[in-house]
Amino acid sequence: MQIHARYNTAARLLLPAMLFGYALVANVDIRHQLAGALSKLPANLDQLSHGLIGTTLETVYKSELPHREFAVELVGAARYILFGEGRRGVVVGKKGWLFSGEEFRGAANADTGIETGVREISKVADSLRSHGIRLIIVPLPAKSDIYRENLADDRYASIAEHRYLDFVHSLSLAKIDAVDTRGALLAAKTSEPVFLKTDTHWTPAGAKAVAGAVAAFSGIAGQSHFALKDEPERTVEGDLVKFVTGERLAPSIGLGHEVVAPQTASRDEAGPLTDILGESDRFPVALVGTSYSANDTWSFSSYLEAALGVDVLNVAEVGRGPVVPMRNFLAANSQLEGQSTVLWEFPVRYLTEPRLWDAPASAVRE
Repeated sequence: MQIHARYNTAARLLLPAMLFGYALVANVDIRHQLAGALSKLPANLDQLSHGLIGTTLETVYKSELPHREFAVELVGAARYILFGEGRRGVVVGKKGWLFSGEEFRGAANADTGIETGVREISKVADSLRSHGIRLIIVPLPAKSDIYRENLADDRYASIAEHRYLDFVHSLSLAKIDAVDTRGALLAAKTSEPVFLKTDTHWTPAGAKAVAGAVAAFSGIAGQSHFALKDEPERTVEGDLVKFVTGERLAPSIGLGHEVVAPQTASRDEAGPLTDILGESDRFPVALVGTSYSANDTWSFSSYLEAALGVDVLNVAEVGRGPVVPMRNFLAANSQLEGQSTVLWEFPVRYLTEPRLWDAPASAVRE
């Protein structure tokens, strides 16, 4: 531990020196470009910010320096160490915690986003109801809400909390079922991490807690028995790290990879014969959503099968947001056969995406 601490301390001291040494020694020929860019900064010191200075330097290094990729990573690492900042797209918290910038956008338009969202979700609920299918929304709260203690300013966490509560309340008024995932995650975090520090997504422990909440809320109690099997541990390179630096330097500044332990569900062969042969409705439950559901690293669909006691048809998609997968599911009429319940996993942060409901599939990304 002492060696590791000394290494981190040395890295913190060395990186700024490397940055300025590299700029002075290896790239003397860009001094005119640097001077020109810095001359355009506000002369009034009160108007300057660390972020503005860092962004200005990064822009010059990215366009002018040889080995520019490494130079940009080096600038990012130094900015993180010196100022506790990243690039646009990430909010740097305490103790190595990173949060998606999407969770901090659009506070002024949140009411409109919720109103529009509930209206569009009601259309989906009506469409499914016409097929005799129940829709249950699985709203996912913001990571900044659940781990507000790791924010430098927790005012944003309060905004995220109220956005979640307003969304769930509005769904209730519209007579649309919604699971209280926030309560489940807050309870589970006391024993295990429910979100990754450097990634947007939850951990398998967070997914398992929400699956339990879905089972308790839905009242679904299938007759099948599913055994959970431990899979090999996986390393996760946090998707928010790229907004700070690259993989080469991330471990040196405390943003190294994280390890998760996924699980898979399979029918318990020791169960009743009817369980082994399967039920009449092979997939009575369908799961629609984002990479929180689609990526088997988080094991959400497996935990649902174990908690609900039924097979789950997972049609969630990675990188498409919550709306496009639902539209694709509804368009595939054959997938509506045999379902009695559709679970729609829906991260609340998407409600502030202005083009969420009218954008082409390529315009909304995770």
